[in-house]
Amino acid sequence: MPATQLRDIRKTQPLRVLTPADWAQWTEQGYVIVRQAVAPETVAALTDGLRSFLDMRPDDPSTWTSPHTGNDRLPGHSGLVEMYNHQAQWDVRQTPRVYEAFADIWDLDELWVTIDFANVNPPNRGERAFGGFVHWDVDTATDPLPVSCQAVLSLTAGDEDIGGFQCVPEIFAEWEKWVSRQPADRDPFTPDITGYSITTPEVAPGDLIIFNSLLPHGVHPNVSERRVRMAQYLTMAPAWEENAELREARVRFWRDRVPPHPPEGGVRKEESELYGSARLTELGERLLGRRGWQEGSVVG
Repeated sequence: MPATQLRDIRKTQPLRVLTPADWAQWTEQGYVIVRQAVAPETVAALTDGLRSFLDMRPDDPSTWTSPHTGNDRLPGHSGLVEMYNHQAQWDVRQTPRVYEAFADIWDLDELWVTIDFANVNPPNRGERAFGGFVHWDVDTATDPLPVSCQAVLSLTAGDEDIGGFQCVPEIFAEWEKWVSRQPADRDPFTPDITGYSITTPEVAPGDLIIFNSLLPHGVHPNVSERRVRMAQYLTMAPAWEENAELREARVRFWRDRVPPHPPEGGVRKEESELYGSARLTELGERLLGRRGWQEGSVVG
């Protein structure tokens, strides 16, 4: 695990995508928005791919609630979609602007990308209704604290009406002060946000929100009348090329279109029956681990 917290990194490489103002927001508030990180045609291809995967028709709201969304690993009906290896998902992951933004964050070239899921969240109605949530995906009681980041790519316009990513930057900004006021047996995955405001950033299709894993975050409910929120989750972290078993497993997830974990609720289509392996660029092969960053050997 990297020893230096991401907010404390002292840059040795010039910024490629982030501006100095972006970097300041990242270190002070725990998140940054990379505007137009992905091309409109890639956004459209992934949007179409998700609709096909979920058997959704844009003009028929009765098809917007799919048995292929929802999973016990996330609270309520927050819209998890167990689709991982669509070509458009890989096109997002291997977009140079996306990679370079993470290289800015880590101050490092040699990164691997996660093979993560997507999100489709229709208007909250009836059994699907949930009130949103704020949490952490890491244990904030460990010492030292975890060092990692996460990201969500918006495929649709996002605001407080349609919902989506929400966070509490003030807790991140004054972490030591906030922790000092908490009981010893506090929940390390669910923060007490009493007295703090929740921020729901406005985003456009193709905007990428990268956030520190120590930032309290979650999903704001979709309270719109006829808008469907869509997003893709991903992140990058330092490559672990010496772990041959993990490297081979990652290549297998991509090559055979198998999920990185067994199903834990909901219904999932088998991607291996829907399409072939995604085409990877040389950058994509390195981000997967199929090709090494320092040498040309190819796995799988």
